[in-house]
Amino acid sequence: MGVSLLAASTALHAQNVEAPPQGASIGGIGSTPTTEAPPSTDGTATPQGEVVQQGDIVVTALKRATSIQQTPISISAVTSDSLARQNITDSNALGRVAPSLVINEGSNGGSRVIIRNLYATGEPLVGLYYDEVPLSGTGGVSNDAGGTLPGLRLFDVERAEVLRGPQGTLYGASSMGGTIRIIFAKPKMDRYEGAVDGQITSTDGAGGKLGYQGNAMINIPIIEEKIAARVVGFYEKGSGNVDNSLLGLKNINKSESYGGRLTVRLKPTEDITLDLLGVYQNRDGARGDWNYTNRQLGGKRYDQQVLIQQPQTDELKLFGATLNWDFGFATLTATGSYSKRLLEYSFDYTNFFSRYQTNGAAQTRGLVPSYTGAATAIPGYARFLSDCTSGYVTGTTCNGAGYQTYVNSLGVQSTFQPQTSETTTEEIRLADDAHALKWTVGFYHSNRKNFTESILERADPVTGLQNYPNAFATPAGFVVGVNTTGLDRTIDDRLEQIAGFAELTYDISDALSVTAGGRYFKYMKDTTAAVLVPSYIAGNARQGEITQSGDENGTLLKFGANYKFNRDFMLYATAAQGYRPGGVNQALGLPSYASTYTSDEVWAYEVGVKTSWFDRKVVVNFDVFQMDWDDMQISASFNNAFGFITNSSSPARIRGAELDTSFYPVDRLALRLSGSYIDAKLRGDQGLPAGITQCPIPFVPGTTGCATVAAGRDGDTIPYSPKWTIQGSADYSTPLANDLQVIYHADLAYRSKSLTTYDLPRYAAAYPNGPGGTPGGEALYTLPGFATVGLRVGLEKDEGRWGIYLFANNVFNKLGLTNLTNGQASATQLSQRYNGALIRPNFAQFAPPRVIGIQATARFR
Repeated sequence: MGVSLLAASTALHAQNVEAPPQGASIGGIGSTPTTEAPPSTDGTATPQGEVVQQGDIVVTALKRATSIQQTPISISAVTSDSLARQNITDSNALGRVAPSLVINEGSNGGSRVIIRNLYATGEPLVGLYYDEVPLSGTGGVSNDAGGTLPGLRLFDVERAEVLRGPQGTLYGASSMGGTIRIIFAKPKMDRYEGAVDGQITSTDGAGGKLGYQGNAMINIPIIEEKIAARVVGFYEKGSGNVDNSLLGLKNINKSESYGGRLTVRLKPTEDITLDLLGVYQNRDGARGDWNYTNRQLGGKRYDQQVLIQQPQTDELKLFGATLNWDFGFATLTATGSYSKRLLEYSFDYTNFFSRYQTNGAAQTRGLVPSYTGAATAIPGYARFLSDCTSGYVTGTTCNGAGYQTYVNSLGVQSTFQPQTSETTTEEIRLADDAHALKWTVGFYHSNRKNFTESILERADPVTGLQNYPNAFATPAGFVVGVNTTGLDRTIDDRLEQIAGFAELTYDISDALSVTAGGRYFKYMKDTTAAVLVPSYIAGNARQGEITQSGDENGTLLKFGANYKFNRDFMLYATAAQGYRPGGVNQALGLPSYASTYTSDEVWAYEVGVKTSWFDRKVVVNFDVFQMDWDDMQISASFNNAFGFITNSSSPARIRGAELDTSFYPVDRLALRLSGSYIDAKLRGDQGLPAGITQCPIPFVPGTTGCATVAAGRDGDTIPYSPKWTIQGSADYSTPLANDLQVIYHADLAYRSKSLTTYDLPRYAAAYPNGPGGTPGGEALYTLPGFATVGLRVGLEKDEGRWGIYLFANNVFNKLGLTNLTNGQASATQLSQRYNGALIRPNFAQFAPPRVIGIQATARFR
């Protein structure tokens, strides 16, 4: 496959060498060997005591500057030029440029990042850094902060670093699978410079609507060599491509994004650098998953078909400061940051509640059959009767008939969840790399507050708009026919972490170095929850504020060694630990003994080589690894509706190999290929906490007191873990007169099939037929493999001083399935009518469809 890719000139990015040898300039970038490191703008010192060639990328993955080819870990680094060539403008697209990296955008906003097939809900398994600032998702009601990591704009970046494998020693919690670091360009103190970039795009399914975006940067030296500022701004209008035929709406997932970044660099003395950072990002859009079953049955592609509108808002504010002070014997780095993120979204809960309404068919356009059973058989009747007889519920009679009146009055229900996450972080460290003993020691502290409110409220059956914030119950009581809030609960979740860390590397000789590191950590978790308005259908009770707590401490270790046979050949081996914190569940009705879960951890073992050949015309890096994962956090849902997390009783083992290559066969041609093969499997049977029974499969509507979980069996593959990923690219340029050149680019990204569940045989047997005669069984739980191809051609002047380009992403418009919700097993999935019968469709989340566009850029200095 690799030979075919190279022959077709469709390989991917040079993670390790961004420039070809001398005379092989691509897009104005050239390289000649040198022993002096290229300059770095992130405030860290350039590598000392090692041979660095121009064109090598200097990275700070070890929290000190090193050449990427001399960094003894598995790492990819992508420069701004590589990102521009592939038209990657958002961090969510980085999965196209690094082996074993998968990024799946979530339907409710944010993304889940997977490295080396470590997949599970809960806290993030991959660390995400905005320069020195760690970012996390919002936990929501199911503590799944790892599923809502923010996307970051990638205009005016210096590089993006993808560190694979546990990074627990230096980066702490939630870096079990690895760490992504986005390093933005810093102010230059000696010159004015600026850049502008504009794009107009056409997206498949948008019905002719165009999208557009603009980016701009200006660098201002305020006091030469002392103070400089760099200002970046962006605006993007997404055309959208998903419709809602039930509500008669077009392009419902259209979006608007805008924001900016201000960095100020102060250099009062030659030894001191202070970088100040301010960031604002805002995105307004809507849920974009759509009815995949309808498409399979011959219907329209990109049609959502739900009864409510599902808007989303994602706002990020970030402020940070980083001090670098060179004391001569070592460099002191001190960082502090504050970030606040607001994530708001709505989603449909019609089926779960309307199935108990005797007028359900009328309220849901016939998509939910009217209830014909006894009102007293609805799960929440006992709680309703208790609150009604106590006088809290008024406006109806305290019996089955009165209860049915209440249930019918709720109408079509929509969930609105505003979530805020506020985080402060502080880190101080001291590092030296000028001698045989290279060392880093430091202290870290963070405090995160997540606040979530979950509100079930009636939606207008015609427009699909939610009534919020109207019709709330008062503290005095709930009035049937006046109040229509079906649930209002709050969750205040606080996580504090402290850590001390150290990592030492000793150069035993010019060739042999050994590394040892350790980290002591402690976290404290406090979760306060309240139910202001209970759900009298689900059956939970009003609840004042109740706080539950948990804490844990421990150590993480790292050991490594590397041997440099020469400057072009290094062999390394590492053994490292990683972990992520446990937490407190707030699932409604969950037994108290299942309310907490502990941290999980991984030990990883890796051997790799980093090589360059033929005067650096060929670069080949390769590694193999094994990761042993214990106490894995897995998700389940109580009463098939409310999510919670528990620890797996089964460990997992992940084994794989990764390849990173760059080729420069002739002048002006660069070929790049990377990829991974990973086998991720359980090593035992999973189970629920003692006392919690598993719900029947298929689920029987109305069943209560049980948990829905795809409990894995020994040997099961971990969900959402493709065995193969391949990335490739080809770049070529043709010089013209007057310093003009034509540039050509092609890239390919592939991921093989993966599953959405454990215990596939059981689920395939339980659902042998898909809805309406669509493929069932294994097909309901399989995400097919897919490949996307990108093309770009452009005309540039003076090595990119200005340029105009035509580009196409996902040229062949592949439906890249990244998530599939099996409606047959979902208590909340709305039905649809097909050939006179009601079926439970599957909803799908996809990679971006084909986008064709034109781009213009200009730079000045």
